[in-house]
Amino acid sequence: MTPAPDPQDMTALVADCAACAGLCCVAPGFDAGDDFAFAKPALAPCRHLGSDNLCRIHETLEDQGFSGCARFDCKGAGPYVMAHIFPRKRWRNDRQLLADISEAYRRMRAICDMIELFRVAERLPLSAAQEHARHEMLNRLLPNPAWTAEGLAHAEQAGILTDARAVLSSFRDAATRR
Repeated sequence: MTPAPDPQDMTALVADCAACAGLCCVAPGFDAGDDFAFAKPALAPCRHLGSDNLCRIHETLEDQGFSGCARFDCKGAGPYVMAHIFPRKRWRNDRQLLADISEAYRRMRAICDMIELFRVAERLPLSAAQEHARHEMLNRLLPNPAWTAEGLAHAEQAGILTDARAVLSSFRDAATRR
């Protein structure tokens, strides 16, 4: 058996549909419009999601009216959830498991958005204290051991995203020095 990837390996946080379970095609809902050719309720598999959890029209998404899907990037949230939080779990026949996985995915997606901002901040001329704060926040955003569903819920309730935004705001002067 292949060991799970290091939960703090930020280079592993990339969209990888083969390492996911079609979470972006199941968890969120969307309305028909310019970005989506039809409406889909949350927690319902898209009609184009194959039994292998891969999109059957991925190569022609834009042509078929799914530019929202074509532009979407989970930033590694789906593969992270399936590797670290719900390894070897299958949602297709378990409605409660699907709800639990989807909630973890929603929370992890927000964490991945923050991680992306902290990666960009690495290019700023940060002071030593700011770089230390950036590094400490990244450690909170990607803990070792890996996130659990309960850990994500607790971190969200405790305000981890608010804390991360405060640290990012403290970099404002570095952004102007750039």
